[in-house]
Amino acid sequence: MGCHALHITMFSAGTALVLSGAAALAEGPDTGPGVIVHQLPVPSLLERALGRAVYTASPSIAVLPNGDYLISSNPFGRGSGADRSGTTFLHRSRDRGASWHLLAALRDMKRGSLFRHGADLYLWGYTAAPGSIVIRRSTDGGETWTEPIDDRSGLLRPGRFGGTPCSPVVHNGRLWIAQGGKRVMSAAAEADLLRADSWTLSGAADTDSGPLGSGLTVTEAQVVAAPHTGVVLLPKVHGRAYTVLLRVGNDPGTLLDPATDDWISFPGGEKKFAVRYDPAAETFYALSNPVLPEDAGRGWPPELVRNTLALLTSKDLRAWRLERMVLHSQNVDYEAFQYPSFAIEGDDLLVALRTAFDVDGTKPPRGHDSNLITFFRIEGFRTCR
Repeated sequence: MGCHALHITMFSAGTALVLSGAAALAEGPDTGPGVIVHQLPVPSLLERALGRAVYTASPSIAVLPNGDYLISSNPFGRGSGADRSGTTFLHRSRDRGASWHLLAALRDMKRGSLFRHGADLYLWGYTAAPGSIVIRRSTDGGETWTEPIDDRSGLLRPGRFGGTPCSPVVHNGRLWIAQGGKRVMSAAAEADLLRADSWTLSGAADTDSGPLGSGLTVTEAQVVAAPHTGVVLLPKVHGRAYTVLLRVGNDPGTLLDPATDDWISFPGGEKKFAVRYDPAAETFYALSNPVLPEDAGRGWPPELVRNTLALLTSKDLRAWRLERMVLHSQNVDYEAFQYPSFAIEGDDLLVALRTAFDVDGTKPPRGHDSNLITFFRIEGFRTCR
């Protein structure tokens, strides 16, 4: 389809992997995808039986003005304590993703969305899973962060909230971020983002009246904005290869209930996906985990089939075209390239992944049970159209 090859540094592993692209990717069967940003040991059977298993998840990526890359992530699992207090690790690369080093570790922070706004860096997320909604600010490139102690320093909403990372957008003078699957939070773009009274949390859209029936689990939304669409949330629909277009109403506190034709067929929509609008191409780009025909009958429900990462495009958020497979493993049972987060840098996509992969013969229990956060680059991504 005219796509450039992925620019990938490989790490040693013991598995069969198929990579799309040109000969630069033909590294052989004993390789895996990307640069390792963070790695946790695969828990033993005893650790799993005793409830001490810990895995890694929730990547979010940002590019700093000086060219550094930052990736945030957090542990999860019964042994992580994340239901009481999350921990977020921040890793930095100063060589365009070739190597990564731990920059900071933040307590009471989980499932964070990392983003730049103005001259500062922010991390928006939750104290635990579930937990209070909090935001932190860094003015030194992520080395030190504010502490969300009260409603004037980043404690935005106390309570039991949940969600996963997304990429905030600025539209019509406001900054917008998805909260869970069916709500959106926003603040005036020039407001003090650490103040709770700067933020509006919308009501939840009603997703029980659509063509897929009631009782759906609609979660982990992404937010996008473009001149011709306005602000739209796109959540995953558990068990279904669909998303639903949830639009902001006339005021930031209202998220409209979807119409019948707002339920959209979306390859990989039963898992968390990442989507951004690219004004240079006037196109929406998404990374998702579609279920390939050969993997559909291999014993796993579709929401747990995450062994394929694909690039999708759309002009209108309704018709989505699968441009190419980016990564695919034959090992659907214990390998996965999931929860993508990406940033646009010039003609490239910079991708952070929650990855389950057989490293040196040590297999994760399932694809869901990720042992790695990885990074890679898709060069010339717009030529995939």
